[in-house]
Amino acid sequence: MHPLLRITRPGNVLLSALALVAAGFVAVGPGALPQAAPQLALAAAAAMLCVSGGNTLNDWFDRETDRANHPQRVLPRGELSPQAALNWARLLLLTGLLVAGLLLDNPLPLAIAAVAIALLLAYELRLKATGLPGNAIVGLLAGGLFLYGGAATGTPGATLWLAGLAALATLSRELLKDVQDLAGDSDRRTLPARIGPAATLQLATVVLLLAVALSLTAYAQFDGRGATAYLALVILADGWMLNGCRLALAGDPRAGQQALKQGMGIAMLAFIAGAAL
Repeated sequence: MHPLLRITRPGNVLLSALALVAAGFVAVGPGALPQAAPQLALAAAAAMLCVSGGNTLNDWFDRETDRANHPQRVLPRGELSPQAALNWARLLLLTGLLVAGLLLDNPLPLAIAAVAIALLLAYELRLKATGLPGNAIVGLLAGGLFLYGGAATGTPGATLWLAGLAALATLSRELLKDVQDLAGDSDRRTLPARIGPAATLQLATVVLLLAVALSLTAYAQFDGRGATAYLALVILADGWMLNGCRLALAGDPRAGQQALKQGMGIAMLAFIAGAAL
């Protein structure tokens, strides 16, 4: 795979597009999906470009710490110059905003995309090194992706539950990742560096419990078979994510944060099932 493509983390980019389409489906349901398809396609393209640019920019800012934390990435391996990576990130982000602007009959998606890029820049330039505030920004960006999918269909309110769950679960996962990367994050005042890994893992568990409570509360927006399917899948997702925190507390934050990521995927399926049935 060419370094310009690999630095964008294409698997992550594809998942972002799928998440956006899923949010659009949850927002409008199966009946109105064909009508909303053109808007969702544009929104998915804009999201993929912005996420690609954000991932590339993240690697550019982390090019020194990644020598210890992620030596397999493009920049630590010398497969791409830092200047080329920075130019690529700028191009992707600008193109993403331009594509988002094509939804001119609905300015909300463009506004969400612009705010997301502003938060991304604030995170990379200042907030990443501050610990918890930076983690919270990453959570907001994850939740904003689902809100963006709803906004593209003109019904963002229907995705607020999903956006909130994604934000909290992502915040919990970011805390686990900071514990995992503690040794290599010598230039950052992450939460584990400030209060210790054990206390950070406990906070991650509390945040995840809030996400679990929110996911169960969201049951009220479905009815009939959709409600039953949602509840069954979201209980599975919650159990999967809570097991991730258990793994992290037992000394394996890498396995824990992977389990949280998998559980978030199951939770997204729960929302899709609830809207489809």
